[in-house]
Amino acid sequence: MGVTREEAISGQLDKVLWNAFFTHCESKFPPDTLFRLSRLREIADLRYPAEWNPSARLMKRKIIMHVGPTNSGKTHHALLRLQAAESGAYLSPLRLLAHEVFERMNDAGTSCNLVTGEERRYGVFNAEGKPEPRAAKVTSCTIEMVDLNKKIEVAVVDEIQMLADPDRGWAWTHALLSLPAQEIHLCGEPTVVNLVKNICKLTNEEVEVHEYNRLSKLEVKDTSLYGDLSKIQKGDCVVTFSRKNIFLLKKAIEAETNLRCAVAYGSLPPESRSTQAKLFNDPNSGYDVLVASDAIGMGLNLNIRRIIFEAVEKYDGSNVRALSLTQLKQIAGRAGRFGTDYAVGQATTLVQNDIPPLKRALAAPMIEIQRAAIQPTAEMLEQFSHQMPGAPFSHVLKTFERMSRNSDLFFSGLFRNMISTAEILDKVKLTIRERIPFISAPIQARDPIVVEASLKMAQAVSQSKPLAVDAVVQLPTKDSNQELNLDLRVLESSHRVIMLYLWLRYVTQAIGRRGVFFVFLPWARLMKSKEKATIAHFICFVIHCTCDLTYLCNGSLWCFVERSLVVNTALD
Repeated sequence: MGVTREEAISGQLDKVLWNAFFTHCESKFPPDTLFRLSRLREIADLRYPAEWNPSARLMKRKIIMHVGPTNSGKTHHALLRLQAAESGAYLSPLRLLAHEVFERMNDAGTSCNLVTGEERRYGVFNAEGKPEPRAAKVTSCTIEMVDLNKKIEVAVVDEIQMLADPDRGWAWTHALLSLPAQEIHLCGEPTVVNLVKNICKLTNEEVEVHEYNRLSKLEVKDTSLYGDLSKIQKGDCVVTFSRKNIFLLKKAIEAETNLRCAVAYGSLPPESRSTQAKLFNDPNSGYDVLVASDAIGMGLNLNIRRIIFEAVEKYDGSNVRALSLTQLKQIAGRAGRFGTDYAVGQATTLVQNDIPPLKRALAAPMIEIQRAAIQPTAEMLEQFSHQMPGAPFSHVLKTFERMSRNSDLFFSGLFRNMISTAEILDKVKLTIRERIPFISAPIQARDPIVVEASLKMAQAVSQSKPLAVDAVVQLPTKDSNQELNLDLRVLESSHRVIMLYLWLRYVTQAIGRRGVFFVFLPWARLMKSKEKATIAHFICFVIHCTCDLTYLCNGSLWCFVERSLVVNTALD
């Protein structure tokens, strides 16, 4: 029995051996054991995902692809069609993009709601000022939050190449197969066109492809900065790949050039990233340079003159590896923006040795994506677990992964994160229906503060007891005379806990646990009309102050908090 290189690399050897063992021993099992194992294999059969949503199969859907490089206008054209639709949805890879489209649609006169794991905002209100969620024509949402049961006219799925992502790709695959929309517009890279066509053959749907060229020119320089930070100029973006390097470079650049630097990186909360991007884009803000990680590759509109790679390799958690072609092209492609002062973008490196690999990568053709991620439905996991009574849920997931079967077009995604989260919560008494939302929640297993908070939230659900947000994250009180803790990592963790709290608040309501989570703000009780506001803006503001190496006294900080509580989104 052959093992493909891809399967071996992705750690699927044990799965291959399990299936070989089962096939070999099938005729030797006792009848009752064979029946149970056959039932498990039947439930774990993921070869026919096109059959999982019959309502979508009953529709005659039109699939339209908009493909091209960064800054080619592909998403813009798809959104114009959504804007004219009577009903529709925008499926975003990031909360930042979902917010941007929400604002764009409403500003253009197309009523739009916002739905993310952490937040709900509405585009239509009645005479009494109360939201009317059903009245909006369009919903802008993160892709995992799309309603696959609501029939609509137009859906726009952004960054469709993400369907190959091992952790989140399942959401793009499920959207492609299950969206009940008359028109589905897929925006992304050309590398995914053939895979989408092959997947759509399973649904007997044709694919129409629109190709776009880059609107602004991109030049790759022959020479680097030769390590001289004094050569950095206004409009430059220096890309590096660790929080430590970002702040070291920020400090060094500001010392060498007298230019102020904004920062953007993955673990910085989206709201803070957006604020930093606006400072960089504003020519009058005093922030002339951006120091960022590969987080700028998606989700931020940036007016960048030149991308400067501090390195063309990064540490991925276990090894130092070269950046992929997709990463290099996507990051370098952020330089230059049609309709701005930087119509011609430039890309270079900090050291000369990195110029040849950068030039080779940007000149190389993109590698076609061969397979899409797939994830079992909640119903499948629940049925599978019932066949293994008493087994820890992490063991159930490991067994499902080993026994699952996929076609050549798909691979099983997300199990790594699901299993690590399930192991954290194995000792908490929860029903299977309660566990499934937790294993899909944004729980970072490597962050001890988030892990501790997630256990408290799971215990609250288990015991059906209300849980206040200040029971899982330490918040300052308005009358506190103590200095605020400006440790950046603690603040980032606190923001993750708050986002997890809000995410689980909505999901636990959906499974009938309304009231288990509720927002409790020590200072909001003193401001009656503001008590429904969240605290995420407060944490983001403190992080922004820390990034700017600025300290504000408690009095000034609380003035900001009181203002931000008014404008932040109300929780229902």
